[in-house]
Amino acid sequence: MQIAVLDQLLAPINAFLHCQTPQAGVDKAREPERLEALLIDHCNCEQ
Repeated sequence: MQIAVLDQLLAPINAFLHCQTPQAGVDKAREPERLEALLIDHCNCEQ
């Protein structure tokens, strides 16, 4: 996916959050040993 398209798709989310997630946070969340916590957090947010 092109960066411009991705930026356009994320624009409403970034406007709502008022800031972007730091890359270090994204990298940490993507670590395989953090998958369970990430999925539980996502599930809690969906409820």
